[in-house]
Amino acid sequence: MINPVLILDLDGVLITTPMWKPEEIESDGYSKFNEKCVSNLNHFLSLSDFEIWLSSTRRTVKLLDEFNLIFSNRNITIPIMGFSPEYPNCKNRREEVLRFIEEFATSEFIIFDDDKPLNGLNEKHKERLVLTDLLKGLDDEKLELT
Repeated sequence: MINPVLILDLDGVLITTPMWKPEEIESDGYSKFNEKCVSNLNHFLSLSDFEIWLSSTRRTVKLLDEFNLIFSNRNITIPIMGFSPEYPNCKNRREEVLRFIEEFATSEFIIFDDDKPLNGLNEKHKERLVLTDLLKGLDDEKLELT
């Protein structure tokens, strides 16, 4: 990987529908993204030539082309480069992210995710984590941390 990598989750980052409410579906049949979070993501992506790697568990139910169409429909300016691999022996997102970073030997990365086990990352990796809130997503406060 040549460019910096954005390891991106969807739920709690771009999709902020509370779990107790029915998910809103867009005309393309996929979940509604929070427009402010999309705007903040696009601003962040304009700062460098990032490669987006989707780490969301949702990556297991659609193909890359399908997700890129969904992202395009929601006006996200950069397509997804790929999916982080599914590692069957990982117990949580923290282990998946660490394994992805090690396997792909990427030193320039940032993680956007709401998964609390990521708090267990070592300090070197944790300083590259933007831990979002499920209901707020990538809001202005989190964007300032980047």
